[in-house]
Amino acid sequence: MKKILFVLLFSVLVVGAGFIVYLKSNPPLVMNSYTNPTDDSTTKIVEIENKGLRDIKLQQILVDDKVPENVELVVSKSEPFEAETKLVGNPNITYYKLRQVTVFPSQYIDRKAIGKQPQHYAVKVEEPNIKKITIKYKYLKMPFTLTAELQSTK
Repeated sequence: MKKILFVLLFSVLVVGAGFIVYLKSNPPLVMNSYTNPTDDSTTKIVEIENKGLRDIKLQQILVDDKVPENVELVVSKSEPFEAETKLVGNPNITYYKLRQVTVFPSQYIDRKAIGKQPQHYAVKVEEPNIKKITIKYKYLKMPFTLTAELQSTK
């Protein structure tokens, strides 16, 4: 009886450890693109996507390893974030504080509900000369980090 209990417990531990290793090697949050919404090079819009199965809760954004002054989570109910996307005065784009809403998994987004449900997520950062953006978030109550090196445009 003790052997069966030991084998069962050991199996659960191995499967749990394998699941954690899988999650850490395949993080759910990805950066799709980034753009400057205006000619101002101090503002960047970084489009993010949740490839996981559960919601992601953003915790902190670091720009070049420092906490920026102004960071917002941008939610679009229509179009993706591209260079020509109108951000100011667009009724389908909403700005939130970083921890105010969660990032919904992209596979569960109803793409036909344009204008009714969030379709795309991005992070708006205002800092001069941004070289690296680090996004700290929680998925399944485990901490993760996404770091993106941005190319400078000269």
